[in-house]
Amino acid sequence: MENEIKKSAPKHRLKQKDLVMKIFSLFEEEYEKTEVEAIWDNKISINKIRAFLKESAHVSYQSNQWIYTQLRRYENELGVKLFRRESSASGDGGFSLSIHDQMTRFYQKQHLYVTKKIKVVNGVFDKINNDITERRLNRPVKILLGAGSTIYHLATIIADRSWQDNQKYSIYTHNLGALKKLLEPTVNYRNIEVFTPTGRIDPVTYTILSKCNDLYKSTDFDFIIMGASYIINGNLYEESDDERDLKGSILKECKGKKILVLTKQEFTDHLNRELVSYGSLKDFNHIIVPHLTMHGGVKKKYDLLFEEYEGILSPQIIHWNYIIYKILS
Repeated sequence: MENEIKKSAPKHRLKQKDLVMKIFSLFEEEYEKTEVEAIWDNKISINKIRAFLKESAHVSYQSNQWIYTQLRRYENELGVKLFRRESSASGDGGFSLSIHDQMTRFYQKQHLYVTKKIKVVNGVFDKINNDITERRLNRPVKILLGAGSTIYHLATIIADRSWQDNQKYSIYTHNLGALKKLLEPTVNYRNIEVFTPTGRIDPVTYTILSKCNDLYKSTDFDFIIMGASYIINGNLYEESDDERDLKGSILKECKGKKILVLTKQEFTDHLNRELVSYGSLKDFNHIIVPHLTMHGGVKKKYDLLFEEYEGILSPQIIHWNYIIYKILS
């Protein structure tokens, strides 16, 4: 009986990373239900966060400050800012949290829109496997993984499933997050080999930057998978000039089926500063986006902007998690 009571008792607390990811998931849920334009425009009271943690994770926190202390310790460990705190006007010691509005570093972006990113990369993984089956490929599939946190999640899936089948992969990447994941001791190295270009490491985007991509240019890829920071009028933009040049080079000079992975937040009608485009949607063969049901949410600006491209997008697979579009030439 005593053991049964212990098993049914609520958890005392979450690990710091799990706590952070839970709170980010709450912000994502709230963002989809409100009229705010950006996810960091939302403020959520600490009391609402505590109630959410109790309901969703069965964890009861007795202290507001304890939650915030765990968040700050996690931020300090990563060396990045994730949250902003605003004290309650009532002066009762309460406060609200919002997401930090300057998300530029890889380890910051890694926490944003995780639910959508996982939906998208599952779509990529399914498409790769379906294409391999249709082509009856009997050699390692050659994949170029671009920069960004969405690509990191795809690398995670490939690494985690490396023991589940006998498909072999030759992964080429300048994404240090993906590289780190693919080289973990738990990966089945008999099924995955990894190649990287030489170059300078950018600690902000967590990528290897190289002006000479002979490794990529000399390879016939089965798939080239990339993301984007912004899309306006069908043109693609990056925050980093170096990353823009690298992506432009890959699009123009590398051979392979090109897949663009998006959460839809990339679609916008303005830029905060002047940027130079490195390509367009029509440079890709397919795009994959999350398949979202409204469930009482509101249609976002990015949804309306995305609908403007319906004339060049032909849905190939509509899954309950993702949609794969063929881009019409």
